[in-house]
Order: sequence, then structure tokens, then C-alpha cells
Amino acid sequence: MRRDAERVLIGVDAGATHTTAAIADARGTVLVRAQGGPGAVRPGDAAGAAERIRAACADALGKAFRDVRGDVLVVGAAGAGREEERLALQAALEATRLAPRVVVTTDGVIALQAAFGDGAGVVLLAGTGSIAWARLPSGETVRVGGLGAALGDLGSGYDLGRRALRAVGLALEGMDRATDLTERVLARLHLGGLDALVRWTVTADVPRIAALGADVLELAAAGDPVAAGIADAAADDLARHVRALAGRWPRGAAVRVALGGGLLARSGDYRERVVARIVADVPDAKIGTEPVDAVLGAVHLARTL
Repeated sequence: MRRDAERVLIGVDAGATHTTAAIADARGTVLVRAQGGPGAVRPGDAAGAAERIRAACADALGKAFRDVRGDVLVVGAAGAGREEERLALQAALEATRLAPRVVVTTDGVIALQAAFGDGAGVVLLAGTGSIAWARLPSGETVRVGGLGAALGDLGSGYDLGRRALRAVGLALEGMDRATDLTERVLARLHLGGLDALVRWTVTADVPRIAALGADVLELAAAGDPVAAGIADAAADDLARHVRALAGRWPRGAAVRVALGGGLLARSGDYRERVVARIVADVPDAKIGTEPVDAVLGAVHLARTL
């Protein structure tokens, strides 16, 4: 048995598009990271999510130590806010024998930990999907969003892609103007026109639609009017998440806000649009300048176990 000073910690941020696994020493110093496939847990797919998480962890462990198990594994997974899915993922991960101690929690819990430690604040996450989590001054944890593609995910990559497809369809029908966005989407999907676009949308899944979000944001930053309009509307929706949670703070109290998720980390222009709308909606907001590195929250939690 390894001494406490020799413990190997594994922290995982499991999202809808990719999984990040970090290996850390007993002090919480990250030694190596690895990327894997989508680790978000969905109803009936705990085994699949666990296998993708296991693969990312095994890759990271191999880079750090060759063949060694961890001592503690903490996974923050999208979709784990539902207790049935959380327990199913935990059981599936325990069966992988990555570590004798396994804890599965939500992506929001590890993001809050990374951003604020044990303090109060709001974390807004936007990637393939979107959600905002808050730890209130009372210590209670609450959320807004995270309802999935059919009901929510406003301001996410999927939302941007869906809006772009609708705009392109309208342009091709002559009901709205065609811009560079129209050409970009058709070229990205290797499509020749409206009929092909309709056929593509019938079978397109959430990740494929969400992948168009990056094109929307690139063109919005370059001044494409339709793309910019989509980005502005999506930024408004993300800011509404923060406004809803900030209303739980005492009047006049400062509300610390952190932004995370791949979409906000990659696009500075979109981040600026979102920040501007949060400031307008929540004058007492104190917004962090660096994107949240949620996997560090998982590592910190692992260190405390």
C-alpha cells in the first residue's frame, strides 16, 4: 500500500464532446493530462460513458507512470445531476478498477470548486450544451439550465449551430438574406443546396450540429451580420442564466461570476459579448478574467478524500 505522500489522484471533467483526465500527486500538483471522447452520462449509457472515461484515464496514467492505478478518482460529469445516472456511472467506473475510491459528481460541482473553492459564486458553462451553477452565500448549491438539447442548452454550441441551420435554410428559400454564413455552412457540410441541407438535418445528431457553433462565432467576430445576430442572441440567453441565479444573492451584494466550457474558452469575441450582457443585467457581478479549468476542481476534491 502506498503512503499518503505517494498517493496518485485522478481528476476528470467529463463533458458532452470530450473528457479531460488529469493525474496529480498527493499535493494536488497536476503531472499530466489526457483527452478522450464524450464522457457525459446519458440515460441507459453509463457503461459507454465509463469506458470513454476509463480510456482517457488510462492514457493519462500511462503517460505519467506507465501501468499504475490511481488511489482516488473524482469524476465531474455532465448529466450526473440526475441521481439515477450518477449512481449508474459510479458503479460502472468502480468496475473499471481505476482506483479503489471513486466519487462521481456533476460538472458544476468541480467547476465551482475550481473557480471559488468553498466560497460563493456563479459558474456559467457553455460547450456543446450550457448550464449555470451557483453556490449561494448560504452554502446551498443551485442550477439553471442543463435541460438538454430539446428543452434548453441556450447559448451553447448546439444552440448556435441550430440557429445557423435555420438561418441558412431561410436564406436558401429567399426568406432572409444570404451572407458568408450561408456559404460557410454549406461548404462545411459538403452540401449543394436546400434539399441536401434538409436531408442532412434529419439525421444530424447534437455533436454534429454543435460543431457548427465555431463557424458561427468565427464569422460573427469577422462582422458577418447574420452570424453576429445569432451570437448576440445566444449571449443574451447565457446572461439570463447568471441573472436568474444572481437574484438569489442579497440586494447590493457582490456576485462573483466565472465562465467556463470549451465554447467560452476558445472564442474571445463570444466571451466578450457574454460578459457585456452579464454586466448590463447584473451590475453587482464581479467577473473572473480566466476561463474555469474544471478538472482542477476534481483534483482538489480528490485530494480531500
